[in-house]
Amino acid sequence: MVTGGTGFVAGWVIVEFLKAGYQVGTSVRSMKKTERLEKEIAAAVSTEEMANLNFFEADLTSPKNWVESIKGADGVIHVASPMGNGTQSVEELVSVAKNGALTVLQAAKDAGVKRVVMTSSQAASTPESGSTEVLDESFWTDVNNPDLDPYRISKVESEKAAWKFANENDMELTTVLPGAIFGPILSDKAVSSNGVLLRLLNGMPMTPHVPLEISDVRDLAHLHRLAFENTVAIGKRYLAASQTLTMADIEKVYQTNFPYKKIKIRLAPNWVLKIAARFVPELRSLVPMLDRKYRHTTAAAEKDLGWTQHKPEDTVLDAAKALIKFGVDK
Repeated sequence: MVTGGTGFVAGWVIVEFLKAGYQVGTSVRSMKKTERLEKEIAAAVSTEEMANLNFFEADLTSPKNWVESIKGADGVIHVASPMGNGTQSVEELVSVAKNGALTVLQAAKDAGVKRVVMTSSQAASTPESGSTEVLDESFWTDVNNPDLDPYRISKVESEKAAWKFANENDMELTTVLPGAIFGPILSDKAVSSNGVLLRLLNGMPMTPHVPLEISDVRDLAHLHRLAFENTVAIGKRYLAASQTLTMADIEKVYQTNFPYKKIKIRLAPNWVLKIAARFVPELRSLVPMLDRKYRHTTAAAEKDLGWTQHKPEDTVLDAAKALIKFGVDK
């Protein structure tokens, strides 16, 4: 069972499991959304694989329908979580993310399903600014770090709550921690974090000096399945991004491949972004990443599960081609 089927990551997780021969149930907040989702998934899988997909209506803010819909499943892939738009308070975003994770875990327990793979974030593995460390899964973000925005704090708190629940209730939990999630979209309705690439593709007046640790959405979906299938993953966290491109690097890829876009690169001083972020909510999550020098290692996923990644240049290029194909760049 996959939560939040209409989401960007969840869509690819569904595709990954269907292609591997699984029967997949996925939650949607309204059954009105199933027609669109069916079209998106059907374009990426065979007719036979598509026959193994079903939907149920459920919302993370309510326990309604979760238990009966999870019952009989081999496991739960909990992907859905609020991104926020930069205007919510820490308390608001933490409450939604934390309670959503606990709603799903409690329902899984009540349904007699022990195995859960949950999407967390490298936001839950963020050191203080100035760090030059190479971080592995043992590192946890300090929620008292003043550089953190509400989204990052919500990811830490929701993952910690999930581990506490799992440990107290004998659940078989694995968490997966992606970085900036990019890659081909399945429709123009699930752009999600590719919105950053869309801005770069269409040309920005000034480009922040932000290094992005990139997770290809296809690799991320594959990692969820590998983690689900391998018992070695039970009780572990897995980082899912170790390759970095700056925003300017991405613009150079787009300059080369889409010359008609006439992209010009003008680097913005850090102070400009910090001031702009006070007035433009979606820029606030970028501030903690300015001049980032630390990085993460994905050695655990590679060693334990044989996981591999696309080159980040290919990821951002494939994402742009899909954005153009669906006409989102207009």
